[in-house]
Amino acid sequence: MRPVFRIFCILLCLLCVTPVMQAQQTPVPAPASSGFNLTAEDLKDPRAVGNLETLCRVWGYAKYHHPVFCDTLCRVDVDSALFALLPKVVHADRETRNRHLLDWVRSLGDYTPNRIECEQALAPYDLVGTTDLGWTADTTLLGGELSKLLQELRYAERDENYYLRMGTMENGAGYHYLSLSNERSYPTQQMDSGLNLLTLFRLWNVIEYYAPNRSLTLHPWEEVLTSYIPRMGVETDPVRFSRLYFRLIRELNDGHAYAPIEMLFGQRMLPVWPLQAEGRLFVGHSDDGVLERGDEVVAIDGEPISERLELLREYASRSNEASLRQALRYYGLCTRRDTAEVVRRRAGSCDTLRVATVPYGSVSPIYDPAQLAQPPFRLLADSVGYIYAGTFSREHLAEVGQTLPRTRALIIDLRTYPLNVDGALIALIGQSLRTESVVVRQALYQTLALPGLFYRQEQWLFEDFGEVAARCTEPYKGRVILLVDELTQSNPEFQAMAFQSCPQTLTIGSPTSGATGSIVWIPLPGQITSFSGVGVLYPDGTPTQTVGVRLDVEVLPTAEGLQAGRDEVLERVLSLAAGD
Repeated sequence: MRPVFRIFCILLCLLCVTPVMQAQQTPVPAPASSGFNLTAEDLKDPRAVGNLETLCRVWGYAKYHHPVFCDTLCRVDVDSALFALLPKVVHADRETRNRHLLDWVRSLGDYTPNRIECEQALAPYDLVGTTDLGWTADTTLLGGELSKLLQELRYAERDENYYLRMGTMENGAGYHYLSLSNERSYPTQQMDSGLNLLTLFRLWNVIEYYAPNRSLTLHPWEEVLTSYIPRMGVETDPVRFSRLYFRLIRELNDGHAYAPIEMLFGQRMLPVWPLQAEGRLFVGHSDDGVLERGDEVVAIDGEPISERLELLREYASRSNEASLRQALRYYGLCTRRDTAEVVRRRAGSCDTLRVATVPYGSVSPIYDPAQLAQPPFRLLADSVGYIYAGTFSREHLAEVGQTLPRTRALIIDLRTYPLNVDGALIALIGQSLRTESVVVRQALYQTLALPGLFYRQEQWLFEDFGEVAARCTEPYKGRVILLVDELTQSNPEFQAMAFQSCPQTLTIGSPTSGATGSIVWIPLPGQITSFSGVGVLYPDGTPTQTVGVRLDVEVLPTAEGLQAGRDEVLERVLSLAAGD
């Protein structure tokens, strides 16, 4: 079997793929610097930015297409190649630039193009392209020889790339993931122009070829490259570079995209579980004896929460406005001080308090402390069951199965993230809600054989998620009501989609985060980031990324309700359940 066909078959038979293989040899340690620096004076050369943009494209294209980078021994270091090319091309005329790039691609070695066999292997599958490779045919940009070489390289026979591996997670064949763990991280704080540009070029090419949601970036992705080259190439101040990096990650427009945004405000936080409404922050739970449930935090250390919200709007990567509200809950209560100065509003009056803080992350905004102290399944009212998805697991299935026949409604609270991602809620559907399987989503997965191309796969409720529980013979006749909000992200969004395949389900709350699919982590010089690695759509093709799951009834919390310590969404659901 030829290599290009073999690798595609591997990727399309992920039911049999074991977790990601590691490289057979540890690469040479990362250098402390690239040895390349740019100045503002360098960028006055009108050729500089265009040359660096072309270098980024050719370098990334070769990295993911040339079979030399399928060598598990990593005999060619792609980062070092970039550092060597930077000074050669930055001020070169077009002909000289293209000659350097042509010589480099040729130096990588020979390869065998086999377009016919590759296209035959792809033909049976529903393919979706996300990137435009028309630039490789632009002889004005590249010259005839380099253009021809790159187009032939597209269909080179190759095995699995050293820098990219695909596998499946242990909790079911439906959970595929892409690993970039072989990328160098360069754990250095002494960034130079070469390392800064490596950060940009590596991220840009990963998104260009392997992000299913590339078309959803904040600005057109090709414009991002042109815009950030001059800014990242010359920035030397660590604080300004950090904010520039945050802006770059914000360009992904993805709630799964990570950046250490807490650095904007400090790496300590108030010891409270926060709630939000109308762009304001409230205390949902506190053990410090100073702040109480319903208190509004108006300002911290002299900075109004409203100003923090605007900073988050500018710097925090997010998928939608719900994702921004989530960011406010994550980062809005951060501080640099061991004891913070807090302006609190209670009963209409403001006062200033000094509150002892804790390290950032000590209190999770995802889990309601009051819920963690309660059974994950219980009766909230006469004949209304309630499941808190944050702590629900398979050990509770039997109790739910015994109790459900005596209830008229079941509430599933997805305003959290499951601590036990063990398929318990999917198993509940099989146990009590559906007699047969059904398509719950379409997923877009990378075809590593042809970067920038994805295959669409329908995923069935039980079979594609490793669930083998027996199907119920008589579905639950009561109403199933899902509670969702901005904390409903990723796995909880999928859980909502799965329950929405059941006809007795109603979804109530506010828009969800709209960051679906598994997370792909990208090591970067001095940083690490991530993005949504699987495209997720409803069975009819409706997208979920940046949109969130479908709502039947929209109910948002109000400032007045939170000040009174009420859960207005749950109150509305109980009212509906009582009158259903």
